[in-house]
Amino acid sequence: MDSDWTASALFSPSKARAQQAQAKDWAAVDAWICRKYGSRLPPFERNEDTLQALLTLANLNESADEQRNQIDKIEKAALQSLTKRNGNVSDEILHSLQAELANETHIDTLAETTVALDSPNVDIATIGKELIDLNSAQFEMQQQIRNAQCQLANLKSEQAHLQTLLNELHGDAFQTPLDTSHLTNDWIKSTKTLRAKVAEYEERLSANRPTTSSNGSFEYTQQRIRDIEKQRSHLSSLEAELSAFRDLPSDAKSARAKLEEARDHLRKQTAKRDRLFESLVET
Repeated sequence: MDSDWTASALFSPSKARAQQAQAKDWAAVDAWICRKYGSRLPPFERNEDTLQALLTLANLNESADEQRNQIDKIEKAALQSLTKRNGNVSDEILHSLQAELANETHIDTLAETTVALDSPNVDIATIGKELIDLNSAQFEMQQQIRNAQCQLANLKSEQAHLQTLLNELHGDAFQTPLDTSHLTNDWIKSTKTLRAKVAEYEERLSANRPTTSSNGSFEYTQQRIRDIEKQRSHLSSLEAELSAFRDLPSDAKSARAKLEEARDHLRKQTAKRDRLFESLVET
């Protein structure tokens, strides 16, 4: 990223602001990845597409965390409301148990209930309170289990999504070609050859340049200069065309395969962008 700070960036406020904003985005992404993976960051290529994908993923993750927090608050409020409502029901159950157990014909039921609850005494009020406490504890445990299961499912889904993104970052599309140095050397040799040709043509022009100052010689010289300018322009266009094929292998078949692979990667990235945009619209 430091290589982007060229002389033009130093004298261009708009480009400097854009690079500062990009640096802030990378800092936010690094902080988010550190929260997920700790101090050991996974290696990945840092480019504009990766930055946009990670920013979108971080925003979706924070939105999901906020939704989970809101759901937890709602569940706690519902549990408190249910607990208050159960307080009145508990008094009715206690009075009902006292009325039923007051009859001597229910002594067996009282004994079985006392043994099942492992109660130290057979007081009706104590047994009723323990029954109510047992139901309340069961309800709270069920709520905690349900919340834990929901959180576990969300974590598994997020882990699978992050693993998919990590696999894409480690894929061949983000790796440097093995023959880059070889292709670069070939392009450098071609450029040197073309420059040598230009120098040769200039020497020939100088050797054949007339020494007289007539109008015909001047026009001839101007025409030769224009020819040289055309050759230089042609050389620049050839260099630009060569730069566009730096990542392609020298073999025609391999180059076509590389081109198809780049097109397939472009289609995948376009589809991924569309999915992320749709998910943002739905949320």
